[in-house]
Amino acid sequence: METATPMLRQYLDIKKLYPGTILFFRLGDFYEMFNEDAIVGSRELEITLTARQKDGPNPVPMCGVPHHAAANYIARLVRKGYRVAICEQTETPTKGVKLVKREVVRVITPGTAIDPQLVESRDSVYLAAICGSGDTFGVAFLETSSGHFSATEITGMNAWQKVCEEIDAFAPRELLYPESMETTIRQDVCGRYDREFVRSKAGFQPR
Repeated sequence: METATPMLRQYLDIKKLYPGTILFFRLGDFYEMFNEDAIVGSRELEITLTARQKDGPNPVPMCGVPHHAAANYIARLVRKGYRVAICEQTETPTKGVKLVKREVVRVITPGTAIDPQLVESRDSVYLAAICGSGDTFGVAFLETSSGHFSATEITGMNAWQKVCEEIDAFAPRELLYPESMETTIRQDVCGRYDREFVRSKAGFQPR
């Protein structure tokens, strides 16, 4: 984006550090989303999609939500399986400073959303992790609101089938796994959930 303003360049630089997330970029009293994030955010949150530099040759899609109401919008995205990165202004705007410093202070994922305003109090939110190959697998589950943790190693000819049954039983919001298991996870676990999954460095989350 050769004609990007300093603010948009700052946004793009931060966005590169957090791939696979929707970046909530603080601008005054609003969190703004740009480019593909804005298109997704507008669609999923049912808010107006507009554009920055709309009169120029390359308008930048954008949409935003008030910072005081952000928790409700974040909760809606997280429940749909998205990861949200919260980028705050980390210095107070002063006269003569055109661009304040900003940085991501938190990344919220389906398996780590424990704030009362992000999940229903009656919901169990499980984060799962899996590794292994052949006839030996390890799988662990963490209920993030209570801290309850369980882990097991399963071996034998039906080990993978039993692991899939464990995942069915706990129904985790998010699953962490090594890259080497990408194909297996997509073929077996995603199929069992009968949903599309979003791949990220952290794992996948059901949509």
